[in-house]
Amino acid sequence: MIALLAVITGGCSAKTTSQSGSTYGASTSEMAVRGFLDGANADDYGRMSDVFGTDAGPAVERFGVTDVEQRMIFLAGLLKHTSYELQQSNLAQLGPDRVRWEARMSGTRKGSVVVPIITVPDGSGRWYVERLNLDALGASAGS
Repeated sequence: MIALLAVITGGCSAKTTSQSGSTYGASTSEMAVRGFLDGANADDYGRMSDVFGTDAGPAVERFGVTDVEQRMIFLAGLLKHTSYELQQSNLAQLGPDRVRWEARMSGTRKGSVVVPIITVPDGSGRWYVERLNLDALGASAGS
């Protein structure tokens, strides 16, 4: 069973500032993943939301703060960990703009796991976590 959580792409957006006043997205692909995982570990749903999106921009602009925060609460519960290492693992079929990472996480509720994470830049070069494959954590997209 593949548990793939993805954000549905929406229209482009000119807004670049989050609710907290910080800039949406991250300056690099790796920083987007680290911000997402560190935010999950700290139950910082705003931090997670700021770097969750698509090539069209942040998810909060497509779905709204409440909907995205609910998703982040769910994901944070699954992604709690004691440590992680990132390894870039690009695959040609993702396209030239997407970057695939493997988050090698320890201390999750399922022990040591590898979670593939795909990032993508928007039109202004800000990076977002676009998809996570949560199979290793026993998650279901319908949960």
